[in-house]
Amino acid sequence: MPLSMNLVTTVATPDPRLSAVRALNRVLPGKGDGESLREVLRDFPLQGSDGGQMRDICFGVCRHLRPLNHWLNQQLSKPLKGSAQPVRLALLAGLYELWFSNRPAHAIVNAYPQLCRKLKAPWAAGLSNAVLRKASQITLEQAVADAPINIQLSLPDWLFKRWEKDWPNNADAMARANLQTPPFTLRVNRQQQQRADAIAALGEGARAGYIAPYSIYLQPARPVLQLPGFEQGALSVQDEAAQLPAELLQAPAKGRILDACAAPGGKTGQLREKFPAADLSALELEGKRLARIRENLARLGTDVTLLQGDASDPKTWWDGTPFDAILLDAPCSATGILRRQPDVKWHRKASDIGVLVDLQARMLDALWPLLKPGGMLVYATCSVLRDENDHQVRNFLQRQPQARDVTPRPEGATMVDAGWQLFPEQHGPDGFYLACLRKESGAQLSS
Repeated sequence: MPLSMNLVTTVATPDPRLSAVRALNRVLPGKGDGESLREVLRDFPLQGSDGGQMRDICFGVCRHLRPLNHWLNQQLSKPLKGSAQPVRLALLAGLYELWFSNRPAHAIVNAYPQLCRKLKAPWAAGLSNAVLRKASQITLEQAVADAPINIQLSLPDWLFKRWEKDWPNNADAMARANLQTPPFTLRVNRQQQQRADAIAALGEGARAGYIAPYSIYLQPARPVLQLPGFEQGALSVQDEAAQLPAELLQAPAKGRILDACAAPGGKTGQLREKFPAADLSALELEGKRLARIRENLARLGTDVTLLQGDASDPKTWWDGTPFDAILLDAPCSATGILRRQPDVKWHRKASDIGVLVDLQARMLDALWPLLKPGGMLVYATCSVLRDENDHQVRNFLQRQPQARDVTPRPEGATMVDAGWQLFPEQHGPDGFYLACLRKESGAQLSS
């Protein structure tokens, strides 16, 4: 038999821990201004249990970064150099696995010295062994028992102070909810099936949401391609609170509707499902993000008019024909969805908020004249900061006397100056805000 027939080709399996550290080094480079975790993970297409482990480590380290860092710093006789950031991230990943995963402690402790060698930092192998062995003897609660509350809750100082100022009775609960893994939530395509039928098809672990009529919670989460009908557009992944703006938007069945700041297209698809005969347009500033909308709509088997332009400058894209309804899912701090995007905590700065508030106000003022008298504009953010939410809308109502807040708030909702503020719930919706604004029918249309 020829020798070549005896050879077995082997392909090295990527190390999920090494992949996690490499991904985190782009997200948390130690110098600020890191990349988005969601975007970075697109470059690490690990599948199965390895992919799950890598993503768990990435999200977990970002979610619990402050307490992990706090304890690690106490163990170091001298600070690690900036060039050793990958080693620091490896140690943080090991701490996260020890304190938050069900993986065997001895396997975790033994894995990370070898990982340090793979990072070309053999000097750190002994450090890793010592730190992780010590950590394996205690719990996180013991490790940070004497730390300030904002460190225990893994929040930047400025953000926790802002939450305490805005929501003194909710800040602690919000922070704890954002340390949990978010629920897996779906939206049923009403053009294809009823929610009860979708729940039956999904089977055990599926339950109806309570504030959005086409929402379903599924526990445990499943790969989307295992969801019955997903590839055919029968289901979409979307948080329950995020389903509310399109659900509450009112427009004629064949009306003209604008979805502003539409990427990645979740709400655009929902609007098409709700208004199949409407003249629907989706606006986005960047061509790359417009492509994402097109891809998501293709799975649903539908399309809309795609417009590229700045929502705060309609003259570059508006054709002069007014809209019956506008959905503005405005750029925001994303402080309501930190459990889904925990890296945002470390990328966002206090100085960003004023810039965002100004942009939101300019978008509101620019889009309002494009709305027909009697029409509705729904303003939405995934924020829990009042300056972006009810204070923003309160100021808008003062500037626009023909605007009226007609937001339907459920009994027991938190009292705010305008609109409806939701807070993250451990087994429920994300933190979110929306306001339904009606233009009085006697108002004049601007051009």
